[in-house]
Amino acid sequence: MIPLSCVGDDLTDLIAEGQLRPLFQPIVDIRAGRILGHEALIRGPHGHRLEFPSALFGEARRQSLLSELDLACRQAALHRYHQLDMQGSLFVNVNPNVLLDRHHPRGCTRRLAEELGIAPDRIVIELSEQDAVQDTDGLKRALKRYRELGFRIAIDDLGAGYSGLKLWSELQPDFVKIDRHFIQHLDQDPVKREFVRSITALARSMDSAVVAEGIETRGELEQLQEMGVQYCQGYWLGRPEAKPLTTVPAFVPTGERQPSRRQQDTVASLARSAPAMDVNDRLDTAFERLLADGRLHSIPVLSQGMPVGMLHRSRVMELFSTPFGRALYANKPLTRAMDTQPVIVDKHSSLESTSQLITDDDNLIARQHFIITHNGHYHGLGSVRGLLRTMTEQRLQHARHANPLTQLPGNVPIYREIDEALQQRRDFYVAYFDLNHFKPYNDVYGYAQGDKVLQWVAGLMQQIIGGAGQFLGHVGGDDFVAVFDARCDWQSLCNEVIRRFDEEIVGFYRPEDRLRQGMMAPARNGELQHYSLLGIAIGVVHPDAGRCHSHDDVALLASAAKHGAKQHAQSCCCFSTERGPHRLP
Repeated sequence: MIPLSCVGDDLTDLIAEGQLRPLFQPIVDIRAGRILGHEALIRGPHGHRLEFPSALFGEARRQSLLSELDLACRQAALHRYHQLDMQGSLFVNVNPNVLLDRHHPRGCTRRLAEELGIAPDRIVIELSEQDAVQDTDGLKRALKRYRELGFRIAIDDLGAGYSGLKLWSELQPDFVKIDRHFIQHLDQDPVKREFVRSITALARSMDSAVVAEGIETRGELEQLQEMGVQYCQGYWLGRPEAKPLTTVPAFVPTGERQPSRRQQDTVASLARSAPAMDVNDRLDTAFERLLADGRLHSIPVLSQGMPVGMLHRSRVMELFSTPFGRALYANKPLTRAMDTQPVIVDKHSSLESTSQLITDDDNLIARQHFIITHNGHYHGLGSVRGLLRTMTEQRLQHARHANPLTQLPGNVPIYREIDEALQQRRDFYVAYFDLNHFKPYNDVYGYAQGDKVLQWVAGLMQQIIGGAGQFLGHVGGDDFVAVFDARCDWQSLCNEVIRRFDEEIVGFYRPEDRLRQGMMAPARNGELQHYSLLGIAIGVVHPDAGRCHSHDDVALLASAAKHGAKQHAQSCCCFSTERGPHRLP
């Protein structure tokens, strides 16, 4: 390290003397379990007044040296990347307004990359959205030159700055980095999850890869993995270091997950990383922890990694607040103060059952947290308040989007279910159900009786399909949709629906219509026509996530399959081999 006495105090000295030092933070491909690349983050010398970026770039603005500093940062990053013989992509931060500065030298990055033997496609020019871009057209021209030279483009801090989606749509970057604000506590904030879902869906349609920034907990990472986000960055995965990370840490869950389709309906979605204590620790250690952190209210107590109790802040403080409390209890084990009957649930427990467990016991509802386990070992803490808030949100959302007649999920949840499956590239099937001859049945028996048939059909399918853990929704009228996991035997379930439907539908007809296996009703031309008993037509498709971009594409496939099923006189299930829509050239 160069002594500070040998380092110039002025920014121009740091640039001239080459004293800028890059740190490298990994960007992890959590699907492939590999390092995609690193973002270069520039620092001044250790202990220098301009060591950290805020001071460094603030000084550059004051001295009108942003262009010079920007170029020096790029040079430092590329030189160190080359010296360390780093692999993968190098994300280099560039202020977009620097590219618009007519005095900023052109071609420096290309020449340096050529000198160092770095292929241009390994360098990603990362534009921060923190500064307003006044000349979008000029920026597009500048980036076009970079692209023509083989460099790739990323937009940083999406959602944090000025131009937002407009800048994205006009620049069409290779990577979009979602601002850390939307990632922090993502696993407990449904609004943030909706934002990230929307961004990932839009990115797929625009051929941009999404990078989630600012990941600081396992829960946030697992939620992103559940949502199909592939590239992740943050302190939990790796801090900026002078020596770059070359392999994914063992504690990072990677690989193609087969998530529980309803993980958001289990307490796994509420799990928070929280420090635990060993059952043999002393109470004074717990007391000091509670004093140091006023937000700490519950401490899990473990024995060989398994929970045996919970320390509650109020209980520990009560013991130590007495005149001789510290003397009496400081050296006592945690067992003297811990709750020996905390609520302990497995991470796969449903929110509904956990909520029932807590609200049914007046003693439990007063506690602030419960313990979540995985295979019997401590996994994290769950907040009672968070659980009840999530339950309330889910019930309100269900009520808002449910079909009013059957209370099954309506169009919005159906679309979300299919879009999530596409984003996560899950292997799944979609079945479209429709009743044959339902309009003439309504005309003869009346809408009230028709509604009873629809409610019965909904109950029947919920029993068979919902009972198998599969998603069932009601589009409207006599149209229903099911989404099946590939591992599920969807054929058996559909055949069981047909069998039960055909056996029981006769109960909704008058005796004379049962005898003639149908009814007389006016046709379109006004003449009476015989219609056979109601039947159920099922069209099933196996969407290809690479060819279907959204639920709209899947709906086209399913509608065509259902149309084929309705050509049969009796109840029928037809499977279509078409896996993607035919697009016009």
